[in-house]
Amino acid sequence: MEFDVVVVGAGPAGSVAAWAAAEAGCDVLVLERKAEVGVPKQCAEGISAHGLEHAGIEPQDEWIATEISRALIYAPNGKEFEVPGDGYVLERRVFDKWLVVRAVEAGAEVELLARARRALVDDGRVVGVEYEGVDGVHEVRARVTIAADGIESRIGRTAGLVPPLKPTEMCTCAQYEMIGVDVEEDATHFFVDAEFFPGGYFWIFPKGEGRANVGVGIRGSESEPGDALKVLNRALEDHELISEAVAEAVPVEVNVGGVPVCGPVGRTYGDGILVVGDAARQVNPVTGGGLHTSLVCGRIAGEVAAEAIEEDDTSATFLKQYQDQWKEEFGRMFKYTLKASKILSEMSNEELNALAEALDREDILRLVKGEGVVKVAKKVIARKPSLLKYAKHLMK
Repeated sequence: MEFDVVVVGAGPAGSVAAWAAAEAGCDVLVLERKAEVGVPKQCAEGISAHGLEHAGIEPQDEWIATEISRALIYAPNGKEFEVPGDGYVLERRVFDKWLVVRAVEAGAEVELLARARRALVDDGRVVGVEYEGVDGVHEVRARVTIAADGIESRIGRTAGLVPPLKPTEMCTCAQYEMIGVDVEEDATHFFVDAEFFPGGYFWIFPKGEGRANVGVGIRGSESEPGDALKVLNRALEDHELISEAVAEAVPVEVNVGGVPVCGPVGRTYGDGILVVGDAARQVNPVTGGGLHTSLVCGRIAGEVAAEAIEEDDTSATFLKQYQDQWKEEFGRMFKYTLKASKILSEMSNEELNALAEALDREDILRLVKGEGVVKVAKKVIARKPSLLKYAKHLMK
């Protein structure tokens, strides 16, 4: 088989890349290892209104569970911060299928139960993919391969672009979808507690009528396999703020997985290949959120692949513009949030509480936007001199 573009993975990044490339007139094949796109969900399902707009996607009632107007962040001592911002909690099962349907309508082909084994490399150039389908092992040739195959990314690794993840570079996560959760449903809720959730945080994302995604992420270096689910269960029982909200709640679904929080890989392009989404580790290191970046970077990857086909130049030199473009969109954010993530993961509850006492609502808004960081850091030092070492790191 031969195609202009082969996309490995039908998650949001891969489907949007396939959609963009097919819409530009390319022959596109999407390989998806699962039997059903979007199942099981591997996400808390939240996205900002800006994130969808940035990706050029109009909100659709069919895949929006609830609308959000703010985020509430809770320090270990219970102090609450409100961060306004419009967004949505989605039904990812519906949303992910909706995206791949757009790609198919644009002309892409999709093969399910197709597990990628390795990138096909010829004299340093990626020329396609070897995969295992329902009827055996196959090779598909492509002028551009887009690796959107998730955190493990066999294609990115065998192409020499994606190194193995270290425990310090990822969070292990566990989540229930629960019925009967008692929280304000126009807000997403984030609980920070270094003793309960080392190197991570706890979340509640409402989906309407008492339904919510309730989960936790903890740093891989602070946990053993299976620990995330144990921490989740312990928090539901013992964490004062959380246990009150879920006292009458019942789980109806459980999801587990890993999230890269190390920032993007150094090179997301090569001769004949682009890497996108979780495979490229294009995930916010503070929040662990990657849907917004996956959608935008996926679109850029599909557009650049189509341009490369049209220009008959699939060299790394040409495809580098993909990385240039996504860095223009997100480079500053990744740099800032990676530094902030490292600082927050080192702080004790005493220090987190001191930070909470030193900040007000406007400070939080500035930090979320990455604006006025030096001003906020000086204010923190003045109010809590014990936080000097962290403020100095942040100012850098």
